[in-house]
Amino acid sequence: MLTGLRTSPRTKAAGLLLAVSLAGLPLTACTTTGEAQTSPSVISLPSSEAAGIRQTDDAGTPLPFENSFPDRWSNNNDGTPYEPCTQVPAAALRTINIDVNTVEDVAASNHQTARGCTWRFDGDRLSSLSHFVGNLLRPEAGLDGYKELNSAGSTWFADTEIGGRRVLSASMGPGECSMIVQSGDAVVVTTIVRYDANHPPIETVCASVEQFLNRAINSIP
Repeated sequence: MLTGLRTSPRTKAAGLLLAVSLAGLPLTACTTTGEAQTSPSVISLPSSEAAGIRQTDDAGTPLPFENSFPDRWSNNNDGTPYEPCTQVPAAALRTINIDVNTVEDVAASNHQTARGCTWRFDGDRLSSLSHFVGNLLRPEAGLDGYKELNSAGSTWFADTEIGGRRVLSASMGPGECSMIVQSGDAVVVTTIVRYDANHPPIETVCASVEQFLNRAINSIP
């Protein structure tokens, strides 16, 4: 659901959080006299925090994971101050049976448009909820412009209202439902994907997204 958001070229390395090259580092050590000996080298690699990569939101609240990307915050997702990973109420996650301890960064590479988190369902680690922000390509066009740019490849349902705010609703396939609300010059996208052997009806999946947003909407500026 990122079409229509301001994007930049990025590596399609899904799931790869950090790559470290050990080329050129010594793996053995030898004495100057006597029989050659080998001993394991101790390699100390700096953590993301030690390397100066930001680990907190604007209010200083730590992210619930170690951020490996220097440009997690960028001009692709700075249209709203909302931080999905720290400002979403835990009660909103638990109300739809999400295991809050399964949190992961939604980004798979540096400088992505999407800034947010993914959680797994309790007892169903294949199914997930993703909650993230991304800047609108045409902020002046708002949600209408977003919907227009995403008209292909998605099935759009009637708009809904949650907490007095307009919410878009769409699906890109069986077992998947997304709801989108505007926040500043960005959108906040909430997507549930169910990988159950027998996909629940789209109406059921969308009802879970709506149930989550009913508890989370007041946290979104």
